[in-house]
Amino acid sequence: MVKEFETKDFIYNNGIVNLYRFLEENDFNYITYFLTPNKLKLDYQDDKIYFEILKTFFKKYKIIYQTKNDRYYFDENKMDFILDKKFDSVGGQSNDLRNGVYLYKNISEFGMSREEVEKLYLEFCQKYNLKPEMENGKLKVPNKKNELIIAITLDEAIERFTNYFVKDDNLKLDSKIHTFEDGQNNFHNLLKIPKKYKIDKWDALIYWFGGRVDRYYEREYFIYLNSSNLQALLKLKEFLKIQNSNITFRDNNKNRVIATNSNIDFYETLKRDEIKNRYFYISKSAEEFELKVFIYLYSLIFHIEEQYKKANIRRKLTRKELYESLQLITFVIFTDDGTFKTSFDEYTKIYKLFQFFDILKSENIFDYLATLISVISLSKKEVNNNSKKLALNILNFSNIRKELYLSSFDILKNNSSPYSKRLFEFQQVYLKNILGGKEMDIHKKAKIVGDGIGYFCAELNDKDLLFKLRSIKNYKQLLAYFKDLKFAILKNENKARFSKDFNESLEEILKNLQNEWEVIRDYVAIYAIDKYRATNYAKKGE
Repeated sequence: MVKEFETKDFIYNNGIVNLYRFLEENDFNYITYFLTPNKLKLDYQDDKIYFEILKTFFKKYKIIYQTKNDRYYFDENKMDFILDKKFDSVGGQSNDLRNGVYLYKNISEFGMSREEVEKLYLEFCQKYNLKPEMENGKLKVPNKKNELIIAITLDEAIERFTNYFVKDDNLKLDSKIHTFEDGQNNFHNLLKIPKKYKIDKWDALIYWFGGRVDRYYEREYFIYLNSSNLQALLKLKEFLKIQNSNITFRDNNKNRVIATNSNIDFYETLKRDEIKNRYFYISKSAEEFELKVFIYLYSLIFHIEEQYKKANIRRKLTRKELYESLQLITFVIFTDDGTFKTSFDEYTKIYKLFQFFDILKSENIFDYLATLISVISLSKKEVNNNSKKLALNILNFSNIRKELYLSSFDILKNNSSPYSKRLFEFQQVYLKNILGGKEMDIHKKAKIVGDGIGYFCAELNDKDLLFKLRSIKNYKQLLAYFKDLKFAILKNENKARFSKDFNESLEEILKNLQNEWEVIRDYVAIYAIDKYRATNYAKKGE
């Protein structure tokens, strides 16, 4: 028998490649397979191979598994009740467990009366100090149908669920196969398939391989790699070695092991780039998670030379192969609003992003990008949209000035960590390479002015001049602000230490005030607040 699976939607494409890799990793008899850029071909002798693949899939990826919690079962060999672990399924429904996993038998099969079973059950509860299950004053064991849940092994549970999952060659899109990520959405909605549509059992298998495993996740955000070229997708996924379980690490300060809600080991990868924040895996938006994933991917590709003897030659060759694969890759993200969004579908965009990362790397400020994301994300205790907009603007190669400006006041209000001295260097690189040099001169002069104002406010221990920047809505108000600043300087001459650069820079930005007042206000505020926080941070040893 021969089956061919051609490229389709992103879940299906992902599933084809995942199935191919699964066949490579597991030793299945009586099947051969071949992958081309646009299809997977299977040649097998007996349809039993389908069930062997499905059972192995359920077990390896713990689609059907036993939890840490106990429940009662009736042991047919001991003819008594026992405690054993509960069964559960990933993304399944309670009916699937009831009908597809747990084995129920009528007490008549054991030649026992209800009274005899109830007596055994009460003795069992007393032995293990359990509260008997009751309903309307009557024991719930056996159930209303005089049935008992029989003790079975995990392999038996998987066998039962496999047979339940596939009863026919064409399957209904019911809860067994159509539920995506714990009931958040259904395949027939996501793929615009009618609810009454029936799906071939092999296609259902492909969708399970595509939707459930080998994707990046963090909480409710999932990123899938996709491509119309299956070999390119295979090459990149083989390199990435995506794992399916949560990353854990030991927090020495709290003396406990912490299980993250992500399957990406950001820390072990990014610490080679001096990004050592253990909590970098926490993202507050899909956009933030997406940007972090691209930072992670870049770092993986950048450091590949470590595994080769001829590092320089092999590294260049492998990077070239991976970049060629990236030309054909799209990244699809499932967001917490229940939708899928495709991003970086043009190779030029991700290539441009990686080029920018290369520049940051050469300037020794690649790690500062991670710091900036974290600072903005933590600048606000309540809902923070600035980190989301920052990530989105970087992904779209847009100006990030406004997000820095708004977050500055959150930093001031909440006394959170400042941006640090490296913000200026990072911004200059960003303006030059992403925005074509726009705002670079104003940014430089506004930074000098902002530093002077921030230090002056720190010496006065007064935030008033800083908060006034937030209320400026036009160039006349900004001009009035600078006049008030001069008055405050005269009033506090003993604490006013403004450099020649400050005075010259102030004169320069005043010349452009009418046309560039908003840009000037934003950068002055950003650096004034940052200098104020940094100065106070140093004074108080925060």
